[in-house]
Amino acid sequence: MSDVDVTACAWIDRCSINYTICGNEVEFRLGGDLDGFYLTTTETGLENLVAKTTAALNTLRAAHSST
Repeated sequence: MSDVDVTACAWIDRCSINYTICGNEVEFRLGGDLDGFYLTTTETGLENLVAKTTAALNTLRAAHSST
């Protein structure tokens, strides 16, 4: 069993990304109020997200620079 409560898919390109600190959690809003996506993380979850997204970005850039 993992610590993911919902499975969802979001496509992100050029949209606004905002965040709010809510106690011990961070709530991200991607997109607008009516067409947005919310993601809430703990500090541990955010550290994991930053590590994985940084690695993915580096891999993506390396793949594009070698073509």
